Amino acid sequence: MFSFTSFFLSLNLVCFAAAFTPQLKPLRSTSLHSSPSSLEELLSSDSWNPIKNNLNSVPAFACANDQGQPLQYNVGENPLAFFFLDIDAAKDELQKAEDEMKMDGLSLVPFPLGEVFEMGAKQMALVIPSSAAIESAGAPKGTNPMGQQIPLFGCLDMIETLPDGTSTVPLFLSMDEAKEAMNMALESVPEEEKSKFDVTVIPLAGTVQMQATNPNKSFTYVPPMASLEYLKSLEK
Repeated sequence: MFSFTSFFLSLNLVCFAAAFTPQLKPLRSTSLHSSPSSLEELLSSDSWNPIKNNLNSVPAFACANDQGQPLQYNVGENPLAFFFLDIDAAKDELQKAEDEMKMDGLSLVPFPLGEVFEMGAKQMALVIPSSAAIESAGAPKGTNPMGQQIPLFGCLDMIETLPDGTSTVPLFLSMDEAKEAMNMALESVPEEEKSKFDVTVIPLAGTVQMQATNPNKSFTYVPPMASLEYLKSLEK
């Protein structure tokens, strides 16, 4: 099983914000962009593995048996494993499985998002975003997150400089965390310039396509703080 705890727990909003470099550009729209037309083709390209490794920094949680195998649900004609990006929704699903399905020996298991994303493209899994995320992306309140695109949030005019000298744009799974990081990065920017920066909403499939078709485009996927806190609690 992929080990998230040691990899993640040093991450926090402060370290990302401190690495941001503001770059003044025209204000961007906050509407969702279009999805890629051929995801399967992108996943078979040489550029997929580096993208997959980047995505693997985000945990997706599934109800799994004592052997670590995620539960499968009948959706249409195909059995699918459900993976939640919202740890609270995953906890609710675990409670439901234990209470309504009378299943014992279940637990929440984190899986790397890159692996799960690939499973979803092959019709083997359903990745479920948080309700808060899809509402922040413009969905009506109360919209069922199942089957919805996974929205990501980030200020595309902020870059993080990596140790090798390359740059990347951090993208968050939470609008609030993206705004908090942006505001922290803008603390030294004059007030009259701050309005030129904003958080953009981009579907995950769109960022995968952008990276696959443009080798100069780099994103860092930042897991929700609630997910990190849950992983941290497992160490106690």
